[in-house]
Amino acid sequence: MKAVIFIFGLFFACMIVAGCKKPGSSITGGGLGGNCTISVSGEHHGGLLDTCLIYIKYGTLNEPSDNVYDDSDSVVLVGSTPVAVFNNLTVGLYYLQAVGYHGAYSPPNVKGGIPVTISTAGSTTNVVIPTYEYIP
Repeated sequence: MKAVIFIFGLFFACMIVAGCKKPGSSITGGGLGGNCTISVSGEHHGGLLDTCLIYIKYGTLNEPSDNVYDDSDSVVLVGSTPVAVFNNLTVGLYYLQAVGYHGAYSPPNVKGGIPVTISTAGSTTNVVIPTYEYIP
């Protein structure tokens, strides 16, 4: 009888463990209300853009089809690095777009975008967005 109880207990424990497996890469959401930070710079042909506007879309890894973003910020010099900072973000998904000006090229207006995933609460994510699409 003890063997039957032991086998039943072992079977029951295995069922619990199998039902509690960690999902693979199931990060969703994204937005305000957390303690994460994204620090962003725009880059064009190896140089950081000191005239650049960074847009952020919460909860997606894709560029918004309607071109409507949730927030934006201009880069400012922090030391010698032009950076836009988005604070108070939650763990989740974000799409960032940089629109900048690089006077050495014609046309001088450029843009580019990149998906970002924040997976650790309280973290700071540093991002450099390549801007190789010219805006006429």
